[in-house]
Amino acid sequence: MRAGLPSGWTEVPLGELLREPLAGGRSGQAVPGGVPVLRLPALRSVTADLAESREGPWASEAEAEAAGHLIRPGDILMSRNGGPGTQIGRAALVREITGPTTYPGTMVRVRADERLIDPEYLVLAWASRAVRRQIESSVRQGLGMGHIAARDLERVRLPLPPRSEQERIKTSLAVWFARVDEEKAAVRDILRQVEDLRALVIDRDVFGRTTNGPHANSESSAGAHRAPLPAVPEGWRWVTLGELAEVVRGPVANSRRADDPHEVKVGSVRPAELRGERWTHERMPTVRLDARRAEATRLSPGDVLFVLSGQPDSLGFARVWEQDSSHRTYVPNHHVARVRMAGDALHPRLLALYANGPGRSWLRHAARNTVGLASLGLDQLRQTPVPVPPLAEQGTLLASLEAWNSGLTSVTASAEEALAMADWLRDGCREQALAGRLPRGAAPSFENDVRLKGAVTVPPTTPARRPVNRHEVERQAEHLWSSFPPLTDDGLTALEYGEQVTYLLFLKTAQELRRRPLNRVDVLRRDAWDELSLYEGTELIQHYGALLAELGERGGVVGRIFHKAQNRLRRPLHLQNLIRQVKEGLPWWDERPEWRAPVFDAFLARCAQDHRTAAGQYFTHRELIDAIVACCRPTVEDMIVDPAAGTGGFLVRSFEHIARHLPPGVPPAQREQLAHGAIRGTELVDATARLATMNLFLHGVERLDGNRAAIEVRDSLAASPRRRATLVLTDPPMGQRRSVTSSTGASKAEDLAFVRPDFWEATSHQQLNFIQHVYTLLDIGGRAAVVVPDGVLFMKGAGERVRRQLLKQCDVHTLLRLPIGFSAGFSGVKLNVLFFEKAAARPDGSPATRHLWVYDARTEHAVVADSPGSALDAFVAAYRPGHPPETRAASPVFKPYSVDALLATPGANLDLYADLREEEPGEVSEPHLIAQQISERLEDAWRRFARLAKELTPPRDARTFRAG
Repeated sequence: MRAGLPSGWTEVPLGELLREPLAGGRSGQAVPGGVPVLRLPALRSVTADLAESREGPWASEAEAEAAGHLIRPGDILMSRNGGPGTQIGRAALVREITGPTTYPGTMVRVRADERLIDPEYLVLAWASRAVRRQIESSVRQGLGMGHIAARDLERVRLPLPPRSEQERIKTSLAVWFARVDEEKAAVRDILRQVEDLRALVIDRDVFGRTTNGPHANSESSAGAHRAPLPAVPEGWRWVTLGELAEVVRGPVANSRRADDPHEVKVGSVRPAELRGERWTHERMPTVRLDARRAEATRLSPGDVLFVLSGQPDSLGFARVWEQDSSHRTYVPNHHVARVRMAGDALHPRLLALYANGPGRSWLRHAARNTVGLASLGLDQLRQTPVPVPPLAEQGTLLASLEAWNSGLTSVTASAEEALAMADWLRDGCREQALAGRLPRGAAPSFENDVRLKGAVTVPPTTPARRPVNRHEVERQAEHLWSSFPPLTDDGLTALEYGEQVTYLLFLKTAQELRRRPLNRVDVLRRDAWDELSLYEGTELIQHYGALLAELGERGGVVGRIFHKAQNRLRRPLHLQNLIRQVKEGLPWWDERPEWRAPVFDAFLARCAQDHRTAAGQYFTHRELIDAIVACCRPTVEDMIVDPAAGTGGFLVRSFEHIARHLPPGVPPAQREQLAHGAIRGTELVDATARLATMNLFLHGVERLDGNRAAIEVRDSLAASPRRRATLVLTDPPMGQRRSVTSSTGASKAEDLAFVRPDFWEATSHQQLNFIQHVYTLLDIGGRAAVVVPDGVLFMKGAGERVRRQLLKQCDVHTLLRLPIGFSAGFSGVKLNVLFFEKAAARPDGSPATRHLWVYDARTEHAVVADSPGSALDAFVAAYRPGHPPETRAASPVFKPYSVDALLATPGANLDLYADLREEEPGEVSEPHLIAQQISERLEDAWRRFARLAKELTPPRDARTFRAG
């Protein structure tokens, strides 16, 4: 066994973890209409991409099934063959099957024994450095191809922790990978914005939009084009690239023997070498070419290189070759074109700047696109129209543009370096987890980004018999918390500890209700709390486990709190200590009832502040909840729903708001309705639902005599709503929809685009699905407030289509842009709140939104760490709850945008700010404004990565400190 593995871990060959032997696939002549067979690109990520397939050799599903070659969910596919540059032994998990699919002879199928190893954990471990070294040492090379035998794959040894630890590792890494991916997406968005700025600057200088001189018409020798060419300044002209230069494609390397006397060794310039601030000769591969072919395509200073094929975002990228070496000849490879100017009509660097700016759109439009790839023919490149200024103007123009371009290139180089390092960060998190050291802030073993909401830092402002002392509340909460730190050595997380405290608090409360002198309530029909004092040692553990199981079979509030309840305190001493802690605390029911809810709130907040398990990611600030509730003004007549309830924060605050503002003369039956279905929520995970139920019970929302609990455990997105609501308040989980977890606890992880007939768009993006779900939940005239990250406001594709529908079908009247500090679980992530009302269809088909008011709380409060609520008091006042938006006053932080301008904006972009000097979104922004936005976003991105680094840094104590 490898030294250094944690206690309880072992190292096991893959062959001992299989449910059945490795099975090789079949390759052969494709049969028309045959069962699809996967291609090797299907294994590019940890999830098999079933779209990467072609017609296979099996004529029918029955034939493939009989041969045992069909794949099914849970299978793992590994590549066992590959050419240069491919990763032999790469593994990918099959998450779902949309139709019969087989795998080729270049892959093997792995079916793991799930009693021993989780398939997702296996795929994660398979990508580790230790495993990769074993695979690479077993690869055999021949005829330019590599191959690894199935028996060698079976000998590869994997670190194998206990099954429960595998679950924690995969869940923790899913959270960290999602965070890293989110930051990478933010940096990529910055790169796209930089490219837009580059195009805008070049466009304005090339086409003279920043000058006041006369303009020429677009007639030129550029020939016929898909659209009229823009006007250019007087003296300029349009010319096709083929008229200006010789255009040739790079050669294909020969496969002849290295000792052929007619061949020479040359450097091959690939598309990847065109990126960066300098040419990386040491990374350029060498190939052998016929000497005459090498001389015909050799590169000389001043040649312009164009990318002809590859990823769509790199197509048409141009760079001037400025190297000249007496030691080696360099040629472009087959995916790169060499453009050599025929005269001095146009400076090569001006051509490259134009191609990387406004010319890119023409090149991309002319390209041929396939799945994830694009290609450009030489004829299309030769026909590219190029604006040619007078020779006397080119020097000044070039100097101006290159000054801009140099600055932008340094920005993109830094951003691209950050992207590369983000991949190293992913690898580092994985290696640390597979060594038995979960990254700091590791997620609890909950699926689907469970969000602990409703935990607050101060007591609620509910009517109380006696004033509640905040310091006393915090002291009582700390008393409940004090038993937790010693339990971390047993692997208990803060949220699991919160569950254990909830069980015991409910048992103690039930005892107090049963023993009070008047109006006794026998909730459990047994004195379960006192029973615990009759046992010690292992007998206590056994009795307590049986008690939890029995209570979990009941209905109503009791059944919801104890459903699938388990004792996580395996040591009798720990359980006895926690019972004593709860017993020594304040009475929970009659003697001081005004304390119970504030103390439980503060206890949940204390759980959320545990940085060792990153519980903060499940915490929504009380100040944000209170501000949203104050703006939406729930009433006793409302049906209030939170479809991602967490621990019930929005529901509790809504109930308290109604109680404080209850008008006189409300019938008792209407009051009773608040505890019998008028306030309800849906939560995906039992553990979080039990905390929500206890929270609602202590605040008086839940009734012990209710037939159904207010919190329902199910996937709220899985089906169309059965009942409508007049008010929906929610803070949905972040990220992609990667898993579905049933209420029985069984989980199945999968990447999927969620499809519902009442949704506008099928997408895997959680927030977009919840926005659509909230729309279906609302009655006509119903109100909603939904917390969303910045990406929802500007993401393309499904994001754009959902935003357009929302603006048309609802009155989206307010957007609150929150500063950093409100997303405790995802450091640096900026959140927003969308307020809207569902409207009836208009006879003229006009959109329901008239003006979107944007309140920019980021203007005055860039970072809010200690007192996030300070940014919200002014917002609530400016919102004017109870008054129509038309009565609001514009200010430097509050600005209305017309819906016509919003819908006319490319992408229906709602990434808006409130500066009154800002142009309407349909207009072209000045370059300096775009540059300022890029600067702000880069600073945000760097700050996020810095916070990730801080959170991932292990504490320097005796157990974790490592020298160096």
